[in-house]
Amino acid sequence: MSHDTRVDAAALLTLSRPALDQLFRSSPAGGIPTGEGRGTVLLARGARLSGAAARLARAVAWQGKVFDPGGGELLNRVTPFGVAAIRAKVYRGPSWFDDKECTVLDYSRTSFLARRIRDEIREVAPGLYLGIVYWGRHKVLNFSLSFRSSFPPAPSDRSPGAPASRAAPATSSHQVAVTVRAVVPADRVADVQRRLSEAGPKGSAGEVVPFSELAGVHFARLVLVPGGTDLAGEAVPASIVWMSEVDAPLDAHLADLVRKAGSGLGEVFGACEGYPADGAPEAARVAWLREHCVPSAAFYVNTVGRGLEQILQEARLREAIETYLDERTARAPQDPAAVRAGIQRFVTGRADLAWAREPAARPRLRWRIRQAVHRVAVPLAGLALLPVAAFALPVWAVLLRWHERRDVPSRERPDREHVARLAACEDFAAQNPFTAVGFVKPGRFRRSTLTGILFAVDYGVRHLFHRGDLAGVKTIHFARWLFIDDKRRVLFASNYDGSLESYMDDFIDKVAWGLNAVFSNGHGYPRTRWLVRDGAEDEQAFKSYLRCHQVPTEVWYSAYDTLTTHNIDTNARIRAGLFAELGPAETQAWLALF
Repeated sequence: MSHDTRVDAAALLTLSRPALDQLFRSSPAGGIPTGEGRGTVLLARGARLSGAAARLARAVAWQGKVFDPGGGELLNRVTPFGVAAIRAKVYRGPSWFDDKECTVLDYSRTSFLARRIRDEIREVAPGLYLGIVYWGRHKVLNFSLSFRSSFPPAPSDRSPGAPASRAAPATSSHQVAVTVRAVVPADRVADVQRRLSEAGPKGSAGEVVPFSELAGVHFARLVLVPGGTDLAGEAVPASIVWMSEVDAPLDAHLADLVRKAGSGLGEVFGACEGYPADGAPEAARVAWLREHCVPSAAFYVNTVGRGLEQILQEARLREAIETYLDERTARAPQDPAAVRAGIQRFVTGRADLAWAREPAARPRLRWRIRQAVHRVAVPLAGLALLPVAAFALPVWAVLLRWHERRDVPSRERPDREHVARLAACEDFAAQNPFTAVGFVKPGRFRRSTLTGILFAVDYGVRHLFHRGDLAGVKTIHFARWLFIDDKRRVLFASNYDGSLESYMDDFIDKVAWGLNAVFSNGHGYPRTRWLVRDGAEDEQAFKSYLRCHQVPTEVWYSAYDTLTTHNIDTNARIRAGLFAELGPAETQAWLALF
């Protein structure tokens, strides 16, 4: 259903209540808005009276709404000072008015004062939404929301070199690691393995899950983690694991996954205990996935807050500018400032690149506050525990060396068949997946040590190594560590650039101590000294250990499989410098990015 392009915010003030109802009924749901919308109360009492009421309401009570689609929420701009308050959940659902799809603004779970209020909106023209306010189930009022960001400014609005005008700061989502794990009955393992093998790596992965249709998914994989016998001789079951790195929130991703990939999920999880049968409500499947989520002990993000949409947009921006530069190479050369001014004029004239005039969005404030609190609270807790640590650390060091002297490193080497299966899943793109699983060395000491080490790793990757550099290694997009099987095993998964050989060499050369600190608690790891010495420095033994514990990643997806971490960072720098104030040397450096 198309929009009525003749409708604007002023025209809505002239409409009667029946006319507003008819317009709402005939309009599409439209996209969920982003950023700040200017609000107008629609009294439906004639243009003059309605206009006066709208101006009064905006001056003293309500100015609009600020949408954060990444967080699935909004805040209202209230009071004469435009304070952001009164939060609502934002989601798609059937309208109470006509049972057709709309965007629901639900206050029942987020605001005590407004818990009986529900708003519904539909897009009646590009960037213009008509809303209904309910008190309980009773329709009491109409309103409109206008989003200027939906209409790019004309090229003449400002000079090409001038920075973009100030607007309400946009927000983006932080990234989350999603791991759903379920035990596969022994008599169904072969069936699941066969289905994953049929899907194959890369190109045909959509036969199981339509990855590209899922919102906010950077990477995803389906892996069959083999079963066996643990170090105490007890059976460990095989399991099927879904892993994805996505833009928050988690619940929205799980709902999207069920809605768009229900049949594929049934093929791989259908054999697992308790998975809802065909015909079950989507909510039941979402709940099952939520119950089977496994938290990460540590999760590394190359650049926190850089969402999928930003990565793809900035790649398109670079391609567009490079095309422009290629087309003008035959012309007489110009000085760098003139070339950059030409690029600015080109981008300003492209409506589809209007977003590039604004700085990249940051994660929402509430998440940043939580991160800041965590960053300060952990060291403060450490200071409080210093008296205990002064006694415990020497005891721990003695026990560590006692265990290390008794460690027996594995001399196992990967067989050719295993290596061939792994190789068949690699080198289909600029990036590769890595998945490995191994047993933790027996005893409480090693388990507690690994728990503490991963806690420290998680703190480090959250607050210290979150800007494209993991202790010197810059080729990793995402990585995670998590415990499974009651902490008897650890699962490690990453997405990295280049070949596995260069990936392992990078770690050995730059952060062998970090590898040792974590993986030396794994059964069969090359022997270490004082937790961080030796170990991975025995290059061949370390590489054999990794290969033996690596699991074939037969179903894997990347949303930007031609982009390395370096490409993504360069694209972000191009966008950041496009309309920034640069001196002559900075301008030359910026142009050198192309």
